[in-house]
Amino acid sequence: MDGLEDRTQQIILETNRLRFATWVKEDWEEFRKLTSDPLVVRYLGTGVPWPEGRIKEFVNRQIENWEKHGICLWKLMPKDSDMLIGICGLQRLPEGPDVEIGWWLAPSHWGQGLATDAARQALAYGFDVSNFERIVAIAQSANRDSLHVMEKLGMRFENEAVHKGIRVVVYAITREIFNAARTKGEERA
Repeated sequence: MDGLEDRTQQIILETNRLRFATWVKEDWEEFRKLTSDPLVVRYLGTGVPWPEGRIKEFVNRQIENWEKHGICLWKLMPKDSDMLIGICGLQRLPEGPDVEIGWWLAPSHWGQGLATDAARQALAYGFDVSNFERIVAIAQSANRDSLHVMEKLGMRFENEAVHKGIRVVVYAITREIFNAARTKGEERA
C-alpha cells in the first residue's frame, strides 16, 4: 500500500473506496493543498484560499470536536493510501441546534461518486452512532455539484439563509427518511 504510515490517526469509517480518519496537528500541512486550491474553495465563504492560521485552527477544531462530541469533519483518504483527498463528516452549527454534514474533495477525485459515497456513510454514522434526528447541509446556490449530492442523499431543500455573511441554501434529512431510503436500497440489492 503506497504511502501508508503508522500515525496516531484513527480510522473511524470505511467504504469500499474510502477511509475516514481523525486528525493530528501536523495534518495542517497536507490539508493546505486543499485549502489553497481555488477550485476547492471557490464556494467556501468568500472563495479565497485559506491562510496558514485558518488552516491550523480548522485542524485543531476538528481534533477538539472529535474529542468532545465524537463527530468532526474527518480526513478522507483512498483505501490504499494515507493521502488526504478531502474531508467529510459532521459538525454542530454554532448558531443553533442543527448538526451539519459537509464534504470537500480534491478536483482530481471529482466525478467519481466519492462525495456521495462519503456523505452517505457520514449520515449513517450521524443517525446510527450519534443518534441525531435531523442533519442539514449548507451550500451556496451556485454550487450545483454539492446540491446534486444533497439530492442524491435524499436531502430536501428547506430554506435560504445567511450563513457567516454568505447567502446559502439549507437542505435537510431526518433519520426516518434516511432509514426509509436505506431500507429501499437494501430491498433492491
